[in-house]
Amino acid sequence: MNEKEALLIIEEMISSTKQELKDNGFYYYFWGWLVFVAATSNAIILHYNLLEVHSLPWMILMPLGGLVTFIMGKMERNKKVRAKTYVSESMQAMVIAFSVSLFIVCFAMPAGNQWKAFYPTIMILYAIWLFVSGKLLKFKPLIWGGILNWILALIGFILASTMVHLTLIAVGVLGGFIIPGYLLKSKAQQGV
Repeated sequence: MNEKEALLIIEEMISSTKQELKDNGFYYYFWGWLVFVAATSNAIILHYNLLEVHSLPWMILMPLGGLVTFIMGKMERNKKVRAKTYVSESMQAMVIAFSVSLFIVCFAMPAGNQWKAFYPTIMILYAIWLFVSGKLLKFKPLIWGGILNWILALIGFILASTMVHLTLIAVGVLGGFIIPGYLLKSKAQQGV
């Protein structure tokens, strides 16, 4: 390998990392908004007793988000294969670990009628995801979003009320996913 080839590889890895930042920004604010809308809609439905099934927003928005994420991921994989980086490999492992953990919590806790700890447990998973991905991307707003979600989860375990939990998770995704997601997008557009 000569100097020119080495520089091309380094340039491709830098470009790949910039694209990862941009891609990650989308998923953070996309899922942040989905959870924010689901939580606030759920709280409104519950507060005003509008529907028998107050969790309907979750039942609609989460599968819809999964479908959009699947399609977007498939489209990204069909693009030219980018250089594999430590960040991309680590983020892929985080996505798998987070998704499996979230799946277990979302299906096992309701089946065991463990509702009082449901949302705080999800916020702990959010916190881990945000904190670790923030460290991997070296992006402090995600790290602070993780810390925010740990604090909100702690409050949620102390104040065992569904309305409080829905408010806490909405605040958690706003500060942990939505705002950092747009900041990531902005950072990527500025050329990192």
